[in-house]
Amino acid sequence: MSAYSSDNEELERLQAWWKTNGRAVIAGVVLGVILVFAGNYWRHYKAAQAEAASALYEQMMMNQQQGNKDAIQATGGKLMQDFASTPYAGKAALLLAKASFEAGDVASSRAQLQWAIDHATEDATRHAARLRLARIMLDQAEIEPALKLIDVKDQDGFESEYQELKGDLLVKKADMDGARRAYRQAKESLPPNSSYARILNIKLDDLGPGK
Repeated sequence: MSAYSSDNEELERLQAWWKTNGRAVIAGVVLGVILVFAGNYWRHYKAAQAEAASALYEQMMMNQQQGNKDAIQATGGKLMQDFASTPYAGKAALLLAKASFEAGDVASSRAQLQWAIDHATEDATRHAARLRLARIMLDQAEIEPALKLIDVKDQDGFESEYQELKGDLLVKKADMDGARRAYRQAKESLPPNSSYARILNIKLDDLGPGK
């Protein structure tokens, strides 16, 4: 058998295989191209979203410095509505909540903080929103709901803030022993040599030595 005969047999087998499997191969190649294109498009889209959101957030902070309340509301609302998947939306909700609270609109402030808790992409933003909302609830004597709100397992470096707020809530509840424990835990969770330990010591002293 010559080399050419062997080549012809290989060619016939290849043609037969292609006849059986060719469509699947083409479909796989097309699908691979689509997936690569979709992946690149998604990355470019996310990058463009982040860039646009960053610019809007900078504008919002400038509006805050200038005291332009209407512009703060408009820019913050756009970030929360159109750029909710970016970290800037949660930060915008915090700024809006602060502006609303300072304007005396506590209901809007609470709603914006709740939005940040539910939708912010960064843990630190969600913790900040939860702590601020619980502080408002403390001011409005909603002690049990506030205690439930701050009862979270993963506190991600906010342990001292959570424990201090828990202590403040328990004082309002007249649970002085519980408040002492919370303030002590808050103090133990502070970074070494933190000057804030003085504030916690004052709160502990105000409660007296206890039993």
